[in-house]
Amino acid sequence: MTFAASEPRWYALQVRPNYEIAVSTRLRGLGVEEYLPIHKATRVAQRNKFNEGPPLFPGYIFSFLNLHAGPRLYSVPGVVRILGYGGHPTPIEDHEIAMVRSIADSPLAVEPIPYFQAGVKICLKAGPLKGVSGTFLRTAKGNKLVVSLPLLERSLAVTVLSEWVAAESSVPMVRGGSSVSLSARA
Repeated sequence: MTFAASEPRWYALQVRPNYEIAVSTRLRGLGVEEYLPIHKATRVAQRNKFNEGPPLFPGYIFSFLNLHAGPRLYSVPGVVRILGYGGHPTPIEDHEIAMVRSIADSPLAVEPIPYFQAGVKICLKAGPLKGVSGTFLRTAKGNKLVVSLPLLERSLAVTVLSEWVAAESSVPMVRGGSSVSLSARA
């Protein structure tokens, strides 16, 4: 996919361990749109002064920026690098960010899992994540919808009811062979 270099896009920023909230706060203070998906566990230890759960993608935050006109990210304490391929920052598709937001903001239990790619493609036809597509995974703990971000090589899994699941015959593939798609924005 081609895009104009001057257009703002979503990028994944690798940050130092336990710097996710500090970098997120600093970027917001610089006027940069950022997104830090947080695990909304019901029993959260006193993790930080905001009493938020741990990040769903430890060591990473997402930032919507124009690389050519935006602030110098490396001047922000805790930022290690912008993820990409071949030494070049690679944007993340809007629909991938939308899926992560839908899952993180849902009332369902979400768990980060190792990067996952294989499986049957499904689309949820009901429930709080209606319209979100991903990969089906059956576990001893129930049926799961898995959404993978190939650039981060990380995945999220959310438990879904069998009656919410519909097979999806043609899920568009994104760069890196991701097994995710968003049929409708949440």
